[in-house]
Amino acid sequence: MDTISNMYVIQGRTFAPDMVPYRLVITPYGTNLLKQALGFRDASWNQEISDYVFQDGTLDHKGIAIPVTWLGFNDRRIVIQVLGDSDAARAVYSSVRIVLAQLSPAFEGVEPLLLNEETSCSAHLDFAWTELLNPKLAALVSRKVKDLSTKELRKVLKNVSIRFTIGSVTIDEELSEYGVSLTDQLIAVEPKAAVPFAEQLYFTYSPCDSDTHLRLVSDIEKVLIKKRS
Repeated sequence: MDTISNMYVIQGRTFAPDMVPYRLVITPYGTNLLKQALGFRDASWNQEISDYVFQDGTLDHKGIAIPVTWLGFNDRRIVIQVLGDSDAARAVYSSVRIVLAQLSPAFEGVEPLLLNEETSCSAHLDFAWTELLNPKLAALVSRKVKDLSTKELRKVLKNVSIRFTIGSVTIDEELSEYGVSLTDQLIAVEPKAAVPFAEQLYFTYSPCDSDTHLRLVSDIEKVLIKKRS
């Protein structure tokens, strides 16, 4: 795993009802406090997910500027997306929490019922895309693509999608009692779109913190290299 770039981390925290001072956040006063704290460009309703969303902010943390691409609120959930790792996302949440405690002092001691993390990044990995598949299947697909070519049009394979869907089952009775819903998640390792296969640049994604994600990607690379040898 030579180089890592464009790492994004999403942290979603789900709370018990009436814990997030959501109605104060959406007031001009609450919105302005968050804009001042994190320099957000704007805030508006996202109709698709019914969240109140802040975009394009920055947190100066220990002399490093952390881009905060997304901060979303609803009455039960706070979602943060940063261009950075999990530590950066936690630093942003700490700053958000300070502002929320200004709006509602009772929030200072509130902990989420559930924390979900997602990490994505681009990575140069030491294997060809064909090694992600059964060799016979990869060879068959490559031949079929060539067979589809005509005198007028040459067909080429543009991308390959390797994704695994993960379902979740609630074991903690408290989560069920508080009506916490869980959604399916993905693990993805696939050639990055609009990049030649020869560059071996991959898009990677998992429902993990950034350190766990990088270990997962490294383990996948090691397994494929070992299989090749």
